[in-house]
Amino acid sequence: MTVAAILAPWGIRGEVKVDLLSDDPQRLKPGLEVWVAPPGGEPPRPDRVEWARPQGRFWRVKLAGCPDRTAAEALRGGRLQVPEDRVPPLPEGEYYVFQLVGLQVVDPDGRPVGRVRDVLRYPANDVIVVDADDGREVLIPAIRQAVAEVDLAGGRLVLGDLPGLLD
Repeated sequence: MTVAAILAPWGIRGEVKVDLLSDDPQRLKPGLEVWVAPPGGEPPRPDRVEWARPQGRFWRVKLAGCPDRTAAEALRGGRLQVPEDRVPPLPEGEYYVFQLVGLQVVDPDGRPVGRVRDVLRYPANDVIVVDADDGREVLIPAIRQAVAEVDLAGGRLVLGDLPGLLD
């Protein structure tokens, strides 16, 4: 599960600026074992959070395996991840992004629309990015009127009957 997106190096001592993708700031507690997924599809490597501090809406993080700015620059666009078995359960009706990515999206009548590619976080509400079967990218607001059901066991997300949702 991705807990933070690595945005850029910060300073010269191997620190990185990250966007925390969790509502729980304990996700970056010192000593946390993480997997660092560099950009470009390289395999993730294990690492450990030495320390993390909030800096405005972002976080400044020092990883044990990132000694200098050059190493930090190589992580730009990467992700910090934790194993799925270490993820605490969420309340009913809430989902982690990794649970939604890959779900088949169907309209209210059960007709296939596409697959969930990503979830974008915005202040008003999250937005579900769907790669539609017809080649379009469809943005679905993560609100009750737009998402009628999430069936993780069945591998599908059922859209609500909201006029203009797929237009």
